[in-house]
Amino acid sequence: MKTNQTFIKRYGLLVFLLLTPLLSLAIPLFLSLPPELVPLIVATLPAVMAISLAALTDGRKGIGALLRKLSRWRAGLKWYLLAVGVALVLRLTMSLLALLLGWISSIQFNDWSPAQYLIIGIFTLIGALMEELGWRGYVLPRLLARRSALGSALIIGIPWGVLHLVLILPGQMNAGTSWVGTILFTFGLSMILTWFFIQTQYGIVIGIVYHTAQNFFVFLNGGITSTESLWLMTAVTVVIAIILIIVYGTRLQRSSTNPFAIIDTR
Repeated sequence: MKTNQTFIKRYGLLVFLLLTPLLSLAIPLFLSLPPELVPLIVATLPAVMAISLAALTDGRKGIGALLRKLSRWRAGLKWYLLAVGVALVLRLTMSLLALLLGWISSIQFNDWSPAQYLIIGIFTLIGALMEELGWRGYVLPRLLARRSALGSALIIGIPWGVLHLVLILPGQMNAGTSWVGTILFTFGLSMILTWFFIQTQYGIVIGIVYHTAQNFFVFLNGGITSTESLWLMTAVTVVIAIILIIVYGTRLQRSSTNPFAIIDTR
């Protein structure tokens, strides 16, 4: 047992980064599941992997340390407003660009019923929570202990992007869209979420809020095809990420002190 714990403590991060995208690719290939269910299962994988590795390493103590990160919600109202505001600006910019490019004749909203708003809101929240618990709750602190914020965000972007490639396979939600755009988008999104993580004292709640809002505000992009939406979202997300790097540097923070000294890597 101690041998297994030692192995997980030493190689748990590598196991997560390799096994999570591989399992996500195996889901649609070996399981006959409705395409509507695949995104939720794939989004849940990072949390399942993180909890499993935490349990193998430190048992209930490890699981508790990981889950307590979800209770660190006191980040300040400005960060909640900023997370929702940036997500809103992103979606509105996408529609404005689509209008300027002639892809739509006017800015349109998706015609959802109140029940659809509620259901989609719940599912986007669950998906964002599960992804953030894994990628920012488990993986990012371990990467930041040895690497810059920029390097850590880029490393996460690779397996996270591969995980999202499941959704572009034939018969899936985003079938036919570009794998290049998908990977670039996850790089940009990883950078933004890493910035939120560092700016809010290594908390994941604001990242969950941004992640949820970004997906939920898709109703602002009515009339835009999946392919157009991917490239627009990728372009805007990458631009935001580049601005953050220019303003905050590769450490994504302005303080001259070591921002990683108190990170809990359990």
